[in-house]
Amino acid sequence: MGVAGPEVSADVTQMLEQRGIPYHPEHQINVVVPATRRLNFTDGASADFDLLAYVPPHRAPRVVRESGLTGESGWIAVDRHTLETRFPGVYAIGDVVSIPLRLGKPLPKAGVFAHGEAKTVARNIVAAVAGRPGENRFNGYGECFVEVGGGKAAFGGGDFYAEPNPVVTLRTPSRRSHVGKVLFEKSWLHFKL
Repeated sequence: MGVAGPEVSADVTQMLEQRGIPYHPEHQINVVVPATRRLNFTDGASADFDLLAYVPPHRAPRVVRESGLTGESGWIAVDRHTLETRFPGVYAIGDVVSIPLRLGKPLPKAGVFAHGEAKTVARNIVAAVAGRPGENRFNGYGECFVEVGGGKAAFGGGDFYAEPNPVVTLRTPSRRSHVGKVLFEKSWLHFKL
């Protein structure tokens, strides 16, 4: 979780080490050999695995890439506070945007950020329709649970726009945070139904 800053990243790395889970940061997988449960990385290193949960390279949907809204990165550049694109009155939120952070990584593509971005944009559009200035600003605040097993979860949150590094704290894993995670999930599932 390097995007959350060095302290949170160190905490997560320690949680992995405590559970005997190898961590290979900044390695890109080149080849997966299922028969031997082996990963080969582009830098020549390799590692064994018991369970592989792999996320393929992420990119914007074709319709977005072909819209003329994306830049060289393949994502839509927006004003980090208003989510307005280079076209006045046109906004983009969520996974299709790229919001660079000072530490050289983009704001994570996570629901918590998309939710905050959506609220900001919706309020500013309502203000524009009502003839008022849109003064709502997305502040880069986000939070999440980190499930660690054994009925425990850690909870982290903070200002991802802080400079020079995000100011994010990660609470020690607890049963209380796990219960909070379960209740949070249930509230979203109930809301969506």
